[in-house]
Amino acid sequence: MAERKRSRGCSCCGGCPGCLLTLALILWALVFLWHANKPLPAGLGMEGASVAVSASDISILTDVTAIDGQGQPVITQTIFDHMLARIGTARKLVLLDNFFFSTITGNDDGPHRHLCSELTAALVSANGRYPYMIVVVITDPINTVYGGHQPPHLQALREAGINLIMTDLKKLRDSNPAYSAWWRMGPRWLGRPAPGGRFPNPFSADGARVGIRSWLSLLNFKANHRKVLLTDDGEGNWGVIVSSLNAHDGSSRHSNLAVEITSTALAHQVWQSEAAVLALSGAEIPALPLPTPPGTTEDASCEASLLTERAILDSILAELGRAGQADSVDGAFFYLSHRGVRRALIEAAERGAVIRLILDPSKDAFGRTKNGIPNRQAALDLMTHGQGQITVRWYDTHGEQFHPKMIVIRNATESTVIMGSANMTRRNLDDFNLEADVRLRCPIGSPPDAELQQWFDRLWFNEGIHATVDFETFEDRSVLRRVQADVQERTGMGTF
Repeated sequence: MAERKRSRGCSCCGGCPGCLLTLALILWALVFLWHANKPLPAGLGMEGASVAVSASDISILTDVTAIDGQGQPVITQTIFDHMLARIGTARKLVLLDNFFFSTITGNDDGPHRHLCSELTAALVSANGRYPYMIVVVITDPINTVYGGHQPPHLQALREAGINLIMTDLKKLRDSNPAYSAWWRMGPRWLGRPAPGGRFPNPFSADGARVGIRSWLSLLNFKANHRKVLLTDDGEGNWGVIVSSLNAHDGSSRHSNLAVEITSTALAHQVWQSEAAVLALSGAEIPALPLPTPPGTTEDASCEASLLTERAILDSILAELGRAGQADSVDGAFFYLSHRGVRRALIEAAERGAVIRLILDPSKDAFGRTKNGIPNRQAALDLMTHGQGQITVRWYDTHGEQFHPKMIVIRNATESTVIMGSANMTRRNLDDFNLEADVRLRCPIGSPPDAELQQWFDRLWFNEGIHATVDFETFEDRSVLRRVQADVQERTGMGTF
């Protein structure tokens, strides 16, 4: 009898390599889809109600690094000193949420202010000053190299009894899901990163060496990127500073922008938003120390509201969607790559809005030279399709970075500014990072509006300093780099 042919199909129970690979790919795809699109933890993606604020209770704070006519540095810094002043006068609460809180300077051997140690000393002093004052510091795991290093300043905060919270990034969506899905399936479960190791520090050639798990965590490319300070002033008033400034020595020469607002109502919004970050990180939420906001504010000509995560993008798109003939738009950005924001700028230009943008040239990064991605490619797109209504100037950096994240839309009667921590990128605006901005509406010519316009015009027109250069100085028409920038923006496989 003829021998029966063996079936060529797989009849195993998942034990052959082909079946195992198929199952692994299915699992990877499911993890990819879920963690790229899962709901955000409660309390994130917040758009606070507009609260009335007097123009006299709003201060625009600027850090400007430029050069003079002889090529010598001109450095004017105000943001950090205002932060220290607020911490120094607080009696009931200091709540700081700051992304990069570190002594690291990378390969940049230029002079740096020791922001990290100054801030650490101020926080420790505040915590010891009044026995019932609450001091909470929320920061990002980048400052421990994702568990691979325990820096002395963070240990000093813990030893002083300060509530130090390391944000649990695993509960956020994955901005680099092709990698993060694999990481969640395997390396995440191989134990927690521990201090020390055999691999170089990714942020400093001279930094403490770390283990492989730190590098594997780093490649998820996600962050608590907020820069917020909430305090009382010792006299019953409550205020916030929302900023683009990192308390990081290597960032001490960057140009930055912040707004300081005295408002109990806005302070409540910040408290609510930061309590959500404490909750997602598994931390205890202290008893609410803030008083009930007053019902009315006399002479309140401005309105302010807190925006976090995707609410920042929604507000920017809504404001740009109303801009048109006789309106103006000024933007100052460290990163600009978000396709929706770029499209909204072009459409506003088509309706007749006059748009001025100051961008970082994406060339300096803590002693390293970058290749211009993503800003030069975005700028070319805007200049090409902007109907002659969009003009781009580059901030002429010399080792430092132009680090603001600000857009202001002006019509005949009102200016609306959105500013804070969020870069104009998919990672910063599409519910991947934690971000915090303020939306501020004020009459044209009011002190906050005038201060912002004076700051922007000084940089745009190089008034008394050399700050910006023409678009052609850093124009880049490389097709290869345009493709690279687009792929990185769409997939999250990049650092912006």
